[in-house]
Amino acid sequence: MIAGGGPAPVAQGGASAERALAAHGSGRVLGGLELVTATAAVLGGALLVARPDGSLLHADQAVLRTGPFTYWRIPGLLLAGLVGGGWLAAGLWQWRSGRYARQLSMVAGLGLVLFETDELTWIGFQPLEAVFAGVGVLVFTLAARAW
Repeated sequence: MIAGGGPAPVAQGGASAERALAAHGSGRVLGGLELVTATAAVLGGALLVARPDGSLLHADQAVLRTGPFTYWRIPGLLLAGLVGGGWLAAGLWQWRSGRYARQLSMVAGLGLVLFETDELTWIGFQPLEAVFAGVGVLVFTLAARAW
């Protein structure tokens, strides 16, 4: 209400402006989650590459026996490159509200779930696989809802 008793003027396109502002805020949250995940993947991958025996992360080399790898170097490169690089790109694009950022986040989320599924077949169940698969599902869901 304004001083004269009438309703306060509403700005042109007020509802769409509010939606855009809310989408921008949720894009920042989504982008932040992607950037944190990317950082974890790059650091974890770099540690596996630096010490392919897995000792820096206390990763048991014995779990590699049933899969295609004998050392942690290639899984570390895949983790840093695919997950880390992909999620860094998606997170930065989301943070900037780039065109098709939501769709890119959906691809990143689905990609992480598929990566963790492949990892499950290579090395068996590890608790972090479930955590990061959950992050992938969360990012996919948040991006899909905001789309």
